[in-house]
Amino acid sequence: MTSQQEKNPAPDTIEGTVVDYLKANPDFFQRYPGLLTDLELQHDTGDAVSLVQRQVSHLREEAAGYKRQLEELIAVARENQQLNEKLHQLTLTLIDAVNFDEVVNVLEDKLHDDFQAEAVELHLFSAAEAAGETNPDLDGFRQFLDGRSPQCGRLSQQQLQYLFGPQAEDIRSTALIPIVGQGLLGLLAFGSHTEQRFHPGIGTDYLNRLGEVVSKALQVVLEPGF
Repeated sequence: MTSQQEKNPAPDTIEGTVVDYLKANPDFFQRYPGLLTDLELQHDTGDAVSLVQRQVSHLREEAAGYKRQLEELIAVARENQQLNEKLHQLTLTLIDAVNFDEVVNVLEDKLHDDFQAEAVELHLFSAAEAAGETNPDLDGFRQFLDGRSPQCGRLSQQQLQYLFGPQAEDIRSTALIPIVGQGLLGLLAFGSHTEQRFHPGIGTDYLNRLGEVVSKALQVVLEPGF
């Protein structure tokens, strides 16, 4: 390196030195506060702004992002609270149901409103059907029934036809809830005309609790071996 280069280091070397120095001395601008207003940064609009203005703008953007996240969390918490209240009311109403028809009527009335579902269908299977002896249509639901967990998303047209009959053509997304109890096996199906209403990423905790409540209610009103 020549003596001239030593006297005039390359720009990238100078910038690196400045960056390293500022990192090592984070209180630099506290000792020289006037520089904050003297320094100018090019804004996206082409206007020059001070470093303080840029920092304030950045902090405001961060604060707006945190506010949006907080609003989303509050909305989710409020929705969960509303769902829990609806489940509580549904449970109380099912306790008063004295026969199968009353249980079905309660489910249709409550679940249409609570889930904004255009279709609600309950399918219960006899022991022979569950074993595949008399109902080959159940083959499409074997994995779901064996898993004993709610499932949301899209189904094949054949599955939709079995579940919803004439309404199948309009169903774009579904939620399936297993109905399981002593001598009881079936599924509760919600259908929506909107593709994203029951998507695979939706939480299923509420659907699990709903399935347990409905299973218990049906177990009470159905005769053994129905």
